Formats: sequence, structure tokens, C-alpha cells
Amino acid sequence: MFIAQQTKPNEQEKETIFPGKIMFISVHGSPLAKLGGIQSGGQNVYVRELVKALDQLGVTVDVFTHWTDISQPQITPMGKKSRVIRLAAGSPGFRPKHEMAGNLPKFLKELKQYMTSPYSYTLIHSNYWLSGWVGLNLRRSSRMKLIHTSHSLGAVRKGALIKTPDPSMTNRLNIEKELFQTADRVIATSPSEKAVLSNYYTVPSKKIKVVPCGINAGIFHPDNQKSKPDHLPLKKRMILFVGRFEENKGLNILLQSLVILQNKFPLTAASTCLTVVGGDELNLLPHQISPEKQRYLDFIKAKGLTDLVKFIGPISHEDLVTYYRNASITIIPSFYESFGLVAVEAMASGCPVIASRTGGLADNVINGKTGFLVKPKDPEELAGAINKLLTDEQLRRHMKKEASIHGRQFSWLDIAWNMLSIYKEVIGCQTTTLNGIPDIS
Repeated sequence: MFIAQQTKPNEQEKETIFPGKIMFISVHGSPLAKLGGIQSGGQNVYVRELVKALDQLGVTVDVFTHWTDISQPQITPMGKKSRVIRLAAGSPGFRPKHEMAGNLPKFLKELKQYMTSPYSYTLIHSNYWLSGWVGLNLRRSSRMKLIHTSHSLGAVRKGALIKTPDPSMTNRLNIEKELFQTADRVIATSPSEKAVLSNYYTVPSKKIKVVPCGINAGIFHPDNQKSKPDHLPLKKRMILFVGRFEENKGLNILLQSLVILQNKFPLTAASTCLTVVGGDELNLLPHQISPEKQRYLDFIKAKGLTDLVKFIGPISHEDLVTYYRNASITIIPSFYESFGLVAVEAMASGCPVIASRTGGLADNVINGKTGFLVKPKDPEELAGAINKLLTDEQLRRHMKKEASIHGRQFSWLDIAWNMLSIYKEVIGCQTTTLNGIPDIS
């Protein structure tokens, strides 16, 4: 467990909190995309909330992202002074992130053209390896300092998912290794991620800073006067899944655990409803449904789970907290997570969590106190944990309380202060309030 340290500026420092602008690069993860879409998850939330918090502190940020939604203007304000700037990169409109590597040179070219206008940037903060490639090349040509947050590491993904040789993964790993060695600081969101950066990528320890993700404390908190989602059947206890329809998010494992729950614990299954937030929009025609969702639907029908599962589609953060508050358990069966933002949001909202014992989830969920940690890709163990928590009202009530206490320790404003101290350290900016950041682990 780690807690961000908060520092407060005096009035004079508010006026000169940071010299110049910061450039955020988030090629495939627009901070303004709707939560839970095909390419809208933790990275999008991270960029949006961190930039908003920095802006609140008086730091100006421009976020450069791909122009995925052509109905949106090229430039959208975010906060008081910050902006989201969309680049076509030769091909406006949605592109899967695995196809974006080929468009990165065009993205870089357009970004350099944009920089010829009278905007100056003090440093770059890139997010994910695609953006890291852009930041790496900008650093070479402009000598700007570079900070990088990975959100997902190729080495971990390769170990969790890829069973056969994959040239694209080899390319990613090579870029990541060069990026981590060249960047001025590499941000790890958990001690587990720092260990991978040190051991696999041989990044010097002094270059890595552990800074967790945060939650919007104004949204994610318990509420005794909570309203209930319309679809929730009476006398049903809701278990909640929040995430994109990607194999590594583990929804298929959760569905398999429901089959086991039906067979081994039929009374528990009969009083349970799984709500799936994220993935495909609900208004799609049959031929527009993603292959991933179609596989889930086929499995649900074949295994007789139709009455147990409800798909909600992508929703806003403001709506999501209603589901967290009403859920008996939030389940994160991911094969890997660098941090596990959903787990922290759920806990802050007063919802116990069952999560895979992997990556940042193992760091953030306190096993037996704020929820349970289970072996990844093990539907049998997951089903047992679900049954235990759903059938022990006293334990669940205790975990709800502990989860809310633990979750509220992650504040974006605190995270922004810590990140700001790293920015200042990198550019050599002295301050009387922020004296550099320790490893907050």
C-alpha cells in the first residue's frame, strides 16, 4: 500500500507554480472519450484527471491525441487553461491501437508542425509506448525533458497473453527498452511495476518514481442515500465488472466462474446478478457487435446464464459510482494490471473487491480486509471467493467500511502535487514547498 503525500503552496507560489507549459501525449487514449469504450479505460481517466488536477494547481497542459471522433473540434478546452488537441495523423476517425504504430511518424510530423506556432513547452509527459515513441523522437529533436508513464508493459502482456512469436510485440519491447533508458524519469504506478522496470528492462532505480493513480474523491465516495440502477432486479445482489472487452480484462474467466457458481452454489447464483459496464454501446445492430461481445453472448446462452448477466455499455463516471455503491462486490479478474484503477474507485465508493493477485491489484487490494485476491485465470477460486463474500453479510459489511477508508487515500490533487515535484526536479526548477518526491511505496 502507498499513500500520496500532500503539500500546500503559499500564495506567491500559486502565481509561479511551474514555468511554461507541459505537453501530454496520449495517442490512442483521448482524455475526453466516453468511459468503457473500445479504447477508453484507465489511461484515458489517468490523463484526464491528472491534467485537470494540474490545471487546478495553476499548471497549463496541452494534451495531444489522435482525432478519433471526427464530430469533435480539433481543440477542446479542459480546465481553466489546458486543452485537448486532436491530430489527424494522416487518418482521422477511429483506428484500433494495434494499427496506430504505422501512423506514428505522421502523428509526430503534425505535432512538430503544430509546435511551430507560438506555443512553447517545458517538458513532455508521454503515456503508453505508442506515445512514448513520439516523445522519444521529440526529445531527440527538441532536447525537451521527457517523463513517461507506461500504463501497460509489453513484457507483462507478453507473459500473460502471447503464446507464439509476435513481431509486433518484439518491436514494442525494443521501443520500450530504448524509451525507458532515454526518458528522464519513468513513472511506475505501483511497486510491482517498478520491479518489472528494474528487473526486465534494467531501468536504473534512481530514474523510476512510484506515483499511484488517483480517484476523483468528489465522485467516488459512499452515499447512504444511494439511488439504485433501474435494471437491478428486486432481491438480487449485484456483482459488478467494469472494463473493456479485451481478453486480458478476464471477463471470460468471470463468466466461467458463474457457471461454477450455478453448479456448486445454486442458491447463491439464483440471488445474484452480474452487471457488465463498458464495451459495446447498447444501440448497435447485430452485425455491428464486436467479436468479443458476441463470444460472451454465445457463451452466456450456451451455459444458461442469460438471467444472471446484464450488459450496460459505456457510461459516465457520475453514473458509474451509482453501480459501485449498489454492488455487493466489484470483480477485477484481469490477467494483469499495472495499477488497477477500477479497484480503487470501487473501494473508495464503499464496495469490496475481488481481484486477481497480479501487478498493481496485489499492491492496492488488501486481501481479507478490503476484499479478496485470487489466482489469475482461475474461475474455480474466483467462484469460491464470490460465494464466500456474498453469503457472509458481516464480513461484507466490514469490508465495505475498510474499503472506503483505504480507497479515499488516493487523491488526484495529491498525485498532481507529487507529479509536479518530479517535473520541477527534472527541469531543475527550485521551490521552497516541493523538495522533490520520495519513492511513495
